[in-house]
Amino acid sequence: MSDATGAIIAALIGFIGGLIVAAYTFRQKSEELFLTGLQFLEGGSQRRNLGIAAMELSWTNKRYRRIITSIFVGVASYLLLESKQKDAAHELKNLYRVMKILTSTKGRRNLNNDHESQEALITALKRKEKYPMQDPGLWIPHKKIDNWINTIDP
Repeated sequence: MSDATGAIIAALIGFIGGLIVAAYTFRQKSEELFLTGLQFLEGGSQRRNLGIAAMELSWTNKRYRRIITSIFVGVASYLLLESKQKDAAHELKNLYRVMKILTSTKGRRNLNNDHESQEALITALKRKEKYPMQDPGLWIPHKKIDNWINTIDP
């Protein structure tokens, strides 16, 4: 084997090793982001905002989607039915971000595979549809609620 061939083989082995290390590091960082996001979802609108952002980033990883779907159903139900913020723009934005994920094609697919979560979300939406300005719970326009229900449960 010539020196040039040996150098090429060594470079390829180094390159492949680097890819393996990078993939492992990426997976580890992805898991850290997901776990950090879970911690931020527990209370307070600004913490919830950070948690939702971390979950949005983790959503691209298929293995997290099922649990994110379940968590987001809980977040949406809380904001729809229990939040005392009424019409606070930051909490409405949080709800709209969560519902954007849940009503996406992948979100609907996950809800269809998790009938308990799907039923819980539809129940919360229908309850809010009946009383859109009821306290507690965010005040949501009736048309917005109808759109969400029709998207999730056509």
